Amino acid sequence: MPETVTVGPEFESLEAKLRAEAKKLALFQEIGQAMSAGLDLDHLLVLIMERITALMEADRSTLYLLTEDRAELSSKIVQGAEIREIRLRIGEGIAGWVAESGETVNLGDAYSDPRFQPSVDLVSGYRTQSILCMPVRNAEGSAVGVIQVLNKAGGLFSVDDVSLLGALAGQAAISIENAKLYHSVVERNVQLLEAKGELEHRTRELNILYEIEAELAA
Repeated sequence: MPETVTVGPEFESLEAKLRAEAKKLALFQEIGQAMSAGLDLDHLLVLIMERITALMEADRSTLYLLTEDRAELSSKIVQGAEIREIRLRIGEGIAGWVAESGETVNLGDAYSDPRFQPSVDLVSGYRTQSILCMPVRNAEGSAVGVIQVLNKAGGLFSVDDVSLLGALAGQAAISIENAKLYHSVVERNVQLLEAKGELEHRTRELNILYEIEAELAA
C-alpha cells in the first residue's frame, strides 16, 4: 500500500507564491506583447490598467498624467464603473501630494488621512478604503504622472504590492514615452508632407509665370 504524503503549510504557501508569480509573469508578457504590437496609447493604457487592477487584486485603478505646464494632473485612464476626466492641482489630494513629493503613499484607511479628499467619492457614490499611489517616472527619472490603485481585496496593500506596482508603473511610463515619440514623428512627417505640397504648388505657379513671361517676350 503506497504511503500517504502529507503536504505541510510551508509547501502550500510556496505553491501559492509560485502560482502568483506565474500569473504575474504571464500578465507582464501580455503587456509586453501589447506594447510591441501597436502604439495606440489609449488602448494600450486601458490594457495596462486592467492588468494592474487584476494583479494587485484591487477594485479599480487610475492613471493621472501631468499636464504640459506640470501644474495639474489629468486622469488619462480610469479603470472602474464610470470613466470621466478628473483634474487635480499639484499638491491636491493623495495623487496631487504624490506628484508634488515624489513619494509613495500606502493607506489602509483613506478617510483617516488629512491629505485624502472625499469629494470624488461623494460625487460617484464610491467608497475608497485602501489606497496605493506612486509616481510614474520615465527613463530619465522625471515624473510623467501618478498611478493610484484602490481597495485591495482583504485590506492593506503589501510590500510586495508596492514593488509590483513600481514595476508596472515603469511599463506604463515606457508606453507613454514611446507613444509620445511615435506621435511626434508622425506629426513631423505630416508637417513635412504639407510643406512639400506647398513647395510643389509654388513651383507650379512660378513655372506658369515663367511661361507667360516667355510668351510675352516673344
